[in-house]
Amino acid sequence: MRIRVATCVPTVAAIAACGLLLTGCNDDSGSGADSASSPTPTASAAADSSSPAASPSQSAAGDGGAATGTAVPVNKTINDDVMGEKATVIKYIKDFQPSAAAKAKFSALADEKVVLVDVTVTASSKYYDSFGATSFYLTGMPNGIDQASTTILDDEIKAAGYPPLKDAETGKTSTGWVVFTPTKDADKLVLRYKRLAAKASDGTNITAKNFDVPLD
Repeated sequence: MRIRVATCVPTVAAIAACGLLLTGCNDDSGSGADSASSPTPTASAAADSSSPAASPSQSAAGDGGAATGTAVPVNKTINDDVMGEKATVIKYIKDFQPSAAAKAKFSALADEKVVLVDVTVTASSKYYDSFGATSFYLTGMPNGIDQASTTILDDEIKAAGYPPLKDAETGKTSTGWVVFTPTKDADKLVLRYKRLAAKASDGTNITAKNFDVPLD
């Protein structure tokens, strides 16, 4: 989430702790998490129109390609009224199978599973920022550390028919898939959106907050 000066609205002039750029350091200890609410039917239907079918099928990558896995509906919405961000978690896949080539390239996949989460995000219109995959984590991991999303398999999932989530810029909306690679013993999957702490130019403090969506 990148925050720049906006006209006629409070602006973020300083960043508390790690700041608002989620590609930098993050506070994995987090703060209290809000549960997500059910989205409106319109938001869910619009996002689903660009998503692949729920039934397993073979990847367009051909022989040795990734198996697409089974999509499980979630249909929950995150509303961050303070920052003006919104995300709808449409569905997820917890049994995506990378291709043999990907497994050979990334040896850590031997001890990990690949989880894909289909989301629609809308960036804030209060501030100039972008909202995308780096805002999301999996929490409740066996090692106690929230796991950040990864882009190492973006080409892989795109070939399998799952377009990666692109950043939504100020006031814009984007739909796509976010990739996680938790360890195989991670049996409870919870998606987390992190709002990091910041301070507005008028002196208002924006506190850090986590918003959690159980996937299982």
